[in-house]
Amino acid sequence: MIQPPKALGLFLCDQVIFDRDTQKPCLIGCFAGMAVNDFPSAPQRFDVFAALTDGLGPVTMDLTVTHLDTEEQVYTRIVTVAFSDPLRVINLRCRVGECFFPYPGSYMVALSVADTEIAHCRLRVYLRESS
Repeated sequence: MIQPPKALGLFLCDQVIFDRDTQKPCLIGCFAGMAVNDFPSAPQRFDVFAALTDGLGPVTMDLTVTHLDTEEQVYTRIVTVAFSDPLRVINLRCRVGECFFPYPGSYMVALSVADTEIAHCRLRVYLRESS
């Protein structure tokens, strides 16, 4: 039987590091905004972290980044996670390595199972001020 998980949270950060001994996650450089040099942007790299529970079996999830004004999907990735115990919390790190932002504004970063969103957060992308 497959049971989709529930998300306890979803965060954007520069990097997620897992402790070698405890496997506890450490989120480095959490953010809700990103400055880029121009539009369309160069490819951006960041990590998406989600704490997931209540899942059972192999679950396929979609990670998407969508511009809110145009509804243009600028990034998508399919992730499969095996849940063996619905009481266990799975710490999921997705490395985003080639995300281009065509426009300034707000983007929605969402994690979905079978077209049902289980977590999201907003990302504001703006032009970096020249110094």
